[in-house]
Amino acid sequence: MELISGLENFVEAVPPEKASIVEEMNGFGIIGQSDTIIQAFLRVKKSAKSNANILIQGESGTGKELFAIANHYMGIRCDGTIVKINCAAIPENLLESELFGYEKGAFTGAVRKKIGKFELADKGTIFLDEIGEMSLSLQAKILRVIEDKTISRVGGLETISIDVRIISATNLDLWQEVRKGNFREDLYYRLNVIFLHLPPLRERREDTPLLINHFIKRYRELESIEINAIDPDVVKLLISFNWPGNVRQLENVIHHAMIMTESDKITLSDIPENIFTSISSVSKTNPLDGYIKKDNVIITDLDLEEMEKSQILKALEKSHWKMTKAANLLGIHRNTLTQKMKKYNLK
Repeated sequence: MELISGLENFVEAVPPEKASIVEEMNGFGIIGQSDTIIQAFLRVKKSAKSNANILIQGESGTGKELFAIANHYMGIRCDGTIVKINCAAIPENLLESELFGYEKGAFTGAVRKKIGKFELADKGTIFLDEIGEMSLSLQAKILRVIEDKTISRVGGLETISIDVRIISATNLDLWQEVRKGNFREDLYYRLNVIFLHLPPLRERREDTPLLINHFIKRYRELESIEINAIDPDVVKLLISFNWPGNVRQLENVIHHAMIMTESDKITLSDIPENIFTSISSVSKTNPLDGYIKKDNVIITDLDLEEMEKSQILKALEKSHWKMTKAANLLGIHRNTLTQKMKKYNLK
């Protein structure tokens, strides 16, 4: 594997026993060689040989869609279509017609018949991302689809048979949502035949240099930018950071740095300021071995939660506590920001 200059001391050679599985993962855009990510991929690969529904749980930015796509194309439905829909991105009053389609004249603006996502996914797979954001009334209709294997378009009387495997994903603890009354228990069990948890990036830090290498190569090609090296201090910084937005946030930071750099090498001055935390947030009782320093700013692999809290608070203050704007500054989903604010009691 060709490494960008500056990464050589951070990437170990792939052990022979992992080589084939790592290569297969890379083919689906899943980058890493840590035991945690390999075990997650092997679980997906094994489950691909069945028709059982899968529930993927993981924080925003951990790659849930990549694993869903891998499952489909490694499985017995690979000749069919995988249809993807983000349940959180579509208003509730439109989501039903997106999922089930509608007949001409079903409502104002329905000037022609539309085929829904479930119908398009017949003989294949439907990926329901952010399933935890779906309303209870629509959850009941999804349950009926699973039980009866039929759908009806909005405004239609015809019952249409479908054969679809459901892979759903959420960044919530769906069982806790069941206990709170926000998610149907019967649907939870129907979706959660096979459960997959994706680890956050902070739990597989050894994969960070590989991801850095991957994203530099990707954007070097997409942006036609000649980046040939990265400062080792930058690599240490990125490995030690807590990454609330996980792999997606790391990708955005690398993309940002490649655009902003004035040379062919990424340095600390090219990294977004919100990646750093003030020296006052680091406990004075902690040793500062291995720290990275930029002006009077410091980051260390100690007190990561305190650092994350400081970063979130800084973004909230900068955005005047506007949630969507703060989430964009952090490079994370608004729902993830809400969960982090609850965790750190930020109001």
